[in-house]
Amino acid sequence: MTGKLSLQTETKLGLLFEWFRDKACVVAFSGGVDSSVLAKALIVAYERSLLKIRPVGFFAESFTSTELEKTDARRVASEIGLPLVVLASKEFDDPQFVANTPKRCYWCKKIRFSSIKELAQRDYGDPNGAEVTVVDGSNLSDLGDYRPGVQAANEVGVKSPLAEVGLIKSEIREIARFWNISVAEKPSTPCLATRLTYNMPLSNEALRQVENAELAVKSLGFTTCRARIDAPKTVRIELLENEIKDLINSEKRKKIVVLLRELGFNFISLDLEGFFSGKNNRALSE
Repeated sequence: MTGKLSLQTETKLGLLFEWFRDKACVVAFSGGVDSSVLAKALIVAYERSLLKIRPVGFFAESFTSTELEKTDARRVASEIGLPLVVLASKEFDDPQFVANTPKRCYWCKKIRFSSIKELAQRDYGDPNGAEVTVVDGSNLSDLGDYRPGVQAANEVGVKSPLAEVGLIKSEIREIARFWNISVAEKPSTPCLATRLTYNMPLSNEALRQVENAELAVKSLGFTTCRARIDAPKTVRIELLENEIKDLINSEKRKKIVVLLRELGFNFISLDLEGFFSGKNNRALSE
């Protein structure tokens, strides 16, 4: 452990442990900071005899998963001592998800959470009928944006204890640093499907283009990048506002054009407003 928690964060962490008391929990695990802190808290709770079963993580793998996400999920689970079940997620079998409407996240989460709950109950449930509680890493900071996945979680019965006890993103990172979790400073990494404009059908080919475009830009020293596809063969690059100046009038701009043309993009633009989360949701208010 490193340093000391603030009184407010320590109080909320105590509430989280009380939330776990006498439950049988498994966690929908991504390897990001939120689900990693939640998983570590479950492990600590189990060591304190607060939980009925040893916690297990479920990682849903599909075309929307990057290679880095797959690697991080396995690495961090091992780091914190979380047994990890990797399941092949089936959202691409559902045309309602592939259509990429504003309810895309709802359909994905409904499929993923339903599968996790079924597997968890089958493999870790009490034979006398006690239900396993599936928990996810949604926190209070997530509730201010358009989140159709929250509706799916509620319908399936997935719980979000971080949000319920009032933990916000900065406090979750504080706990991650306190527990020396390696992803404490990891930037948020939304699903690759969020990079395609709404109503543009999702495909493995397009998602791999996005993944490789972001890796190419980051290889030139940019810390954060979103490659947004607004039309076929057209990509809009979002960088942190303070990094935009490193691209304009530099050799990096020419290199990015070459790299992204090699990936199949005919038109490449830079978003002058810079990166911030949830920008694509502007289309929902138009």
